[in-house]
Amino acid sequence: MSFSVSILATGSELLDGRVVDTNSSFVARELSELGLKLRRVLTVDDDLGELNAGLTALSEVSDIIITSGGLGPTSDDLTRDAVAAFCGVGLFECPMALKHVEDFFAKRGRVLDETNRRQAVMPIGSRTIHNERGSAPGFICQAEGGKLVCSLSGVPREFQQMFLSTVLPLIKQQCGDVPLVRRATFKLLGVPESSLAKVVEGLALPEDVVVSYRAAFPEVHLVLKSARGDLAALADLARQALGSGNVYSEDPAASFVGALQAALESKGLTIATAESCTGGMAAELLTRTPGSSRVFRGSVVAYHNDIKERQLGVPAQVLATHGAVSAETVRAMAHGVRQLLGSDIGVAISGVAGPDGGSDAKPVGTFFVGVSSAQASFELGCLYANERQNVRVYASNVALDAVRRHVLGLPQASGYPIWLDREKA
Repeated sequence: MSFSVSILATGSELLDGRVVDTNSSFVARELSELGLKLRRVLTVDDDLGELNAGLTALSEVSDIIITSGGLGPTSDDLTRDAVAAFCGVGLFECPMALKHVEDFFAKRGRVLDETNRRQAVMPIGSRTIHNERGSAPGFICQAEGGKLVCSLSGVPREFQQMFLSTVLPLIKQQCGDVPLVRRATFKLLGVPESSLAKVVEGLALPEDVVVSYRAAFPEVHLVLKSARGDLAALADLARQALGSGNVYSEDPAASFVGALQAALESKGLTIATAESCTGGMAAELLTRTPGSSRVFRGSVVAYHNDIKERQLGVPAQVLATHGAVSAETVRAMAHGVRQLLGSDIGVAISGVAGPDGGSDAKPVGTFFVGVSSAQASFELGCLYANERQNVRVYASNVALDAVRRHVLGLPQASGYPIWLDREKA
């Protein structure tokens, strides 16, 4: 494919690890929707020589160069100077850009000084890119041979808006006839990437179908891409092989918690959590999405056994006989929180997150999940040997996935490292 796009990211903060470059991955995802790939991503320091060398190198392989960062008012913001020199033009104060900067400061009750006025300076002959979310406008400048340099703010929320509103339409206009790439996305939770790969390998997909995996702990996302007209049929095969319930969504923009919330809302159900080792993490996940108050009643963080007894009604005999980390305890916790907070569903988690506290019978990484509703109650026992934080994250998500499957009438997961699975009508 002849048409190509590259990124020149600037900033010492990108090179010393203070900031992670998310702008390049954002552009890569947007381009992939067009059937394009980023040709190169180059990160350089806040230095004119480095910037000029980067622009020169990328111009040899790119039709459009997107620069990220270096448009601010300080002395190390050198992108405008480098681009002007690269394009063989001088700099000028753009009236449209100055108006934007003045308005930005006026709306915030601030006085525009000469330092910030620098943000209105750009290469002669360039076209302004409006920045709806920040003070520094961007610009598009043409270099020798028709190469285009599109300079955007490095702040991710500003960069994304500027890219989508101006640069992406320009790329669509310039790239010509690119074959339409179809894609099928499957988002799974708790299924190991290696297990997923074996399932996909068993499908014997045609060679022109590109298979990609993305691990987003504790999720794995599978994407099938092809220009084939029969990708939908191949996606059906994949869907069947992955198993009922393992795919929580086929929408690339969907989140797991959003899928759970939608499932609860579709049934008119509410949920409450009782948490020990996760310390309220499941409740925090549930409240990440707007509208969560329609389904989430509340939470009890019962870290100490006294709280399990007094607030959730776990019998002292159960704790003495079976221990806090047991199927019997989470069964009582789930029932107790459902009664206490008046929810339709109660979900409970108790475990050994580590690094201490494990035993031969219940090693670090052991946790139990209990789910209680008017229709059924059940417990899952899991062993996930990992670092403390990962155990807590995993347990929280396993618990919520158990609720999702219960609400939708789906089988409980077999892909987790589950060694106890009991259900009582």
